[in-house]
Parts: sequence; C-alpha cells; structure tokens
Amino acid sequence: MGLRKFYIFSLLSLFFYTVEIIAQDLQIDSLKSIIKENKKDTTNVNVLLDISNILSKSDTLESKNYALKAIDLAEELDYKKGQAYGYKNLGLLLYAKGELNKELVDYWKKSLELFQDIGFKNGISNLQNNLGSVYQTKGDDPTALDYFLKSVRLAEEIKDSLRISTAYLNIGSVYSNEKATYAQALEAYNKAKKIFEEINYRDGVAYAAINIAEIYLNTNNPEAALQVLDESMILFDENDADLANSIIMVGKAYEDMGKLKIAEKKYLDAIALAKTNDAKMEASKAYIRLGDMYRTIDEPSKALEQYENALELTKTTKVFRDKKDIYEGLAKVYSQLGDYQNAFNYQNQFSAISDTIRNDDYEHTLGNLRFQFDIENKEKEIELLNAENEVKEIGLERAAISKKYFYAVAALLFAIAFGALMQYRFVKKSNKKLAYERNKAESILLNILPAETAEELKLNGTVKAREFEKVTVLFTDFKAFSKVAEEIPADKLVQSVDYYFKEFDEIIEKHGLEKIKTIGDAYMCAGGLPTKNDTNAVDAFNAATEILKFVERTWMNPPKDIHPFEIRIGLNTGPVVAGVVGTKKFQYDIWGNTVNIAARMESSSIPGKINVSENTYNLLKDKIDFTYRGIITVKNSQKLKMYFVGKEVTENVIAS
Repeated sequence: MGLRKFYIFSLLSLFFYTVEIIAQDLQIDSLKSIIKENKKDTTNVNVLLDISNILSKSDTLESKNYALKAIDLAEELDYKKGQAYGYKNLGLLLYAKGELNKELVDYWKKSLELFQDIGFKNGISNLQNNLGSVYQTKGDDPTALDYFLKSVRLAEEIKDSLRISTAYLNIGSVYSNEKATYAQALEAYNKAKKIFEEINYRDGVAYAAINIAEIYLNTNNPEAALQVLDESMILFDENDADLANSIIMVGKAYEDMGKLKIAEKKYLDAIALAKTNDAKMEASKAYIRLGDMYRTIDEPSKALEQYENALELTKTTKVFRDKKDIYEGLAKVYSQLGDYQNAFNYQNQFSAISDTIRNDDYEHTLGNLRFQFDIENKEKEIELLNAENEVKEIGLERAAISKKYFYAVAALLFAIAFGALMQYRFVKKSNKKLAYERNKAESILLNILPAETAEELKLNGTVKAREFEKVTVLFTDFKAFSKVAEEIPADKLVQSVDYYFKEFDEIIEKHGLEKIKTIGDAYMCAGGLPTKNDTNAVDAFNAATEILKFVERTWMNPPKDIHPFEIRIGLNTGPVVAGVVGTKKFQYDIWGNTVNIAARMESSSIPGKINVSENTYNLLKDKIDFTYRGIITVKNSQKLKMYFVGKEVTENVIAS
C-alpha cells in the first residue's frame, strides 16, 4: 500500500477576503463598532467577512454566522462579489474540518458562478483551484486536473504569481499519483517552489518542500525526504493542520529507515495534533499509516484498531482514496487474523472502490488532459526558442556588419582573401556537421514516431491528436512469463525477449502495421494508422498468423541461449484516438475502448490461439473459418463475444 497524497495545497489560508478599506489587524470589537456606526452598504459586507475570517480558527460556528450575515446583506445590496466571498468562506470552514461533502462543493460552485458573473478573474482562478483540491482529495483526478489547468491558464493571463505557483503545485500533486509521471510531478513542484521563494511566501515554500519530500519517499529515499521535511516544518505554525501532515511524513521516513519506535511516536503525535485542530482528514491519514506499520510488523490487532478509527472518520471526510487504503489494509489484517470471510468482504470493497476511482474513462480523460497540458507547455518553449533565435539573428547581423567594416578599413586584399577562404572552409565544415547531426536526429525520430507523424512534428513543432474510425489493434503476450523471469538468468531473459520482438517488428512492417509499444512481455501494434486504409483487419490477421507460426517454430527448435515461449494473441477492430505524448521522450500512442477490448481479447485467449472480437469477426467471417466461444465475462464485469480462428490457424492466410 503506497503513501497517498497528503498535501493538496489550495492557498486556503490566503483565500479569506481581506477588507480593502479596513486594516486586517483591527480587532473584532473595533470591526463590530464600524458595523453599528455605518448604514447598510458594501463596507458592512466586507467587515462581516473580515470578522468571519478572524473567527475561523477559534470559533467556527460564529465564523459561519458572520459569513451568512454577510451573504444576506450582500444579496440585499446585489453585491455579488461579497456574496461570492461569503460562500467561499463557508466552504473553507468545512474544508478545514476535512468535511469534503456536497455542501462544500455547492458553496464553492456558487462562489465560482458569482465571480464569473462579474468577470472577476482573480476570484475565478481562486475557486477553480479550490474545487480542484476537493476533487483531488476525493480521488477524482481527471476533474481535479481540469480545474487546475483552467486555474493556471487564467492566473498566467492576469500575471498572478501566487496563483500560478499554487496551480503548478496542485498539478504536480495529480502527476505524483502515478510512478510513470513522477518526473513531471517533481518538475511542477520545483517550478512552484521557485515562484514561492521569489515572492517570499513561506507557506508556499513549505508545501512545495513537503510534496517534493513525498516523491523522495515514494522513490525509496527517506534520508533525502527527512532533509526536505526539516526545511518545511519550521515554516508552519505550531497548531497548523499541515504540521500534522508533515509529522506523518516524518514518521513514514523513519518507518522506511527501520526506526519503528520513532515512527510510531510521530504518527501518534500527528493524531493528537489533528484532534486538537479537529482536522479529520489529517487524523484519518495518520491512523492509516499507523495501521499499515502495525500490520507490517505483524501486530494485526493493533492495526485493526487504527484502520477502524480511520474508517469512522471517512464517514465525514468522504475521501475515497483513504477508504481504498483502509479497505486494502483491513483485508490484509483479517487475513493475518485468519478471519477469511471478513478479509474477502473487505477485498471486494477495495476492488469496488478502486474501480470507482479508476475506470477506462478516467485513464482516457486524464491522459488527454496531461497530453494537452504538455502540448501547451511545448508551444511556450517553442515561442521562447523562436524569440531567442531572433535575438541571435540580430546579433549575427550586427557582427557581420562590423566584420565587413573592419575589412573595408583594413583594405588588405590578401587579408580579405584569406578571411574569405577561412570562412568558406568553416561554413563547409559546419554545414557538413549540421547535416550529419540532422540526419542522425531524423533517424532517431523515425525510430520513435511514424514517418508521417515525425514530419508533422518537424514542420509544426506539435502533433495534433487524430481520430481514426477503423483501426485493428493486435496484442500479444507470453504464457507464464513472470514465472520464467524468476527461473532463468536476466541476460538470457532479455536476449530471448529481444529475439522474439525483433522478428515481430519485421513481420508487422511486412504487413503494413504500426508498432505502438511494448510493456514487459506484451507487444502492441495496430493497422490502419497513421495512414488510413480498408485492409487493416486482414493485415493484422495475417501478421498475427505469421507471428504464431514463428513462435511455434521457435518452440519446436529454439536457438542456442533462447528460451522458448508460448504466446496468446488478441485482435479487435474499431475507432481510436492517436497522438504523441511526452515533452522530452516522445511516444506515439493510441487510446479508446477499442484498445481496451483488444487487450481483453489477448488476456482471454489461450496459448497457441488467435482470439478475435465480434467487430473483427464480422469483417473476416466471409474469408476465414472461426469457432464461436460464446459470451465471456472480462474485467469490470464486461461481457464480450469472442471467436477463435479455425482448427488449424497456421494454415489460414488471407490475400489482402
């Protein structure tokens, strides 16, 4: 069970409305006297909001009452800005207590709507960021990332450094949920930290440092994490809820270092501090970490108590990710205790909530948002590069003018001739070197991307995502690969996989298919892109047949030092979206339900067989014999019709 996100920073402490006329350090009594003296006007609304702000950390009920009074007066005056801040304050009171319920979301959506009505961009960016934080905490990363990206775009438009850095910090928190995007997360965190340091915002620096520390923990570097955490903890107030989160992470670092007594004390300190501040989310996370530790050191009874404490708190916080971790922990604890019925029940709840948090639409939406954001950043880099090139060109022009003037003054024909000769040789040598580097770069690019896509990238600097109505996706993987990997030397395993995949590459190129990627022992390719055609189902079938024949030959007579495998193959035909992802390491990839079903065809096949979907079957049934397998249930309880190619698959080849 990995360390979950503790720190989603939305500048909550900064978002309470600060009265423009009244200085913030005025005492509540002075503010109340202003209300008595003045008539009903917008100043009174602002004063009520300021009192609500001051009371928020000491008397939440009174703080709520003053926020409601401010909203009522603002509505009477048709003062939408005051209404918006009032609803925002109500939401902040719930957020501070860890109550991420529908009431909180409704308050902030109402606040966002009011800011949009008056076109107040600062407030709009603020609320988009706040709402993103709620959805991120609840486990809905696609919705969260959508809000964060909208917030950072608007913040950059109005040149608000504080909100830009905040949004980048939160974007990093989404990227950090996946190991594959840790590098992007770290880049976003460092960008945020740098801006916070430039504007001298201590809390922001602390939050960025905490998130950087979490990346270190997730990559098994607790010593580096502790060093960063020491920097961040001194920046928080003694009773700050986020100090409790920092203490939890310090405990995790010590746990990873094997110092369990220190780790236990840190977790208990965090729980005590969270209870003092009525910070339910922080308390829940501390209980989960303590439960994980007790379970790991085989103290299941203690672990069970901590998980149950955390589960009780999630009834209020509604944080799906915490529930997911708790269900997973409870399933393992009950298994340790020999209570397999409860273990089974909680494992089912863990699986159900995991499917709720992540489904095919989740991955597709999140991938598209990341792709779009990366493309936008790449466009900014290209604009900056173009500007730098213009400056260089101006400098070169000036240098050339000076050089010509020098030669004219010198009036030495021999010197001019010699200089011209040297310049000619230099240009010729430079052009030759540039041509060599250009050819090498193009060769590397063509190994990564299809030729058509690579050309588009060179011409435009970006590649537009494209939709294809009819593409046939082919998946393969080897039987019992994980077991074989444990039994044979690593160099032999790599040599064997390389031997198969090189042959697969030649086969699919022969049949006009595009290799998409390999993941471990899985091989994925597709026909019908990047150039559309009507023969992709036939092409993919013929490639699959030839791959199967090659694997069977190798099984019967394996070359020296090559381990023979049996293979499963699956095909599906349908629409996909294709595009290029990544900014430093480009990758041509495809998305859509067609890809998911092709993967299900492969995983539901058996060694030595080609398993096809109903879509592919309908395109090939008049050309080849199939055996209907019936309707088979796959992942997420999806039911799909499947067909095996006829009895002797290696004798079936279709003329394209």
